[in-house]
Amino acid sequence: MKTIESERILFRRITDDDLDALAALYADPDVMRYYPRTRTREETRESIKTYQKKYETEQVCLMAAIHKRENKFIGRCGIVLQEIEGEIFPEVGYMLDKFFWRGGLGTEAALAFRDYGFRELSYPKIISIIHPLNLASQGVAKNIGMTLERTTIFDTIECQVYSITRDQWEPLGAAEKN
Repeated sequence: MKTIESERILFRRITDDDLDALAALYADPDVMRYYPRTRTREETRESIKTYQKKYETEQVCLMAAIHKRENKFIGRCGIVLQEIEGEIFPEVGYMLDKFFWRGGLGTEAALAFRDYGFRELSYPKIISIIHPLNLASQGVAKNIGMTLERTTIFDTIECQVYSITRDQWEPLGAAEKN
């Protein structure tokens, strides 16, 4: 997967050098509030290995989010393929360090990958899987043009599936490109 940029964020492959920052993110109970649990440093190291393997074999994966002005790792974002009720969908996922919340960076990151998914990968539909209590992520999904499609069980947790189709995106993508 190539490097992607938005106005304030550079998205690049996650490397071994990101271990400290990613481990801190995955260990933060506030950041991981809507996940089953936090992750250990060793689990994070294994996640990095998984991401690195996917970079070689898949078109999509999670990437490091680097704040351009601060030149700082602020989270991980990207597209991952998820199975929902027997179907595979590309999911836009975003997780930012809590010190960068509420500044529009989540929406900016999600927009970058939504547009990449439609423009570069020609997906017919993109989803986001969101915990029903995660109002901030629901807001990001709505900000990028997604609507609530359904509720489903994902990883043993009841989640909401937000989605946007290519047909819904095309007028948005054209307007934002100009």
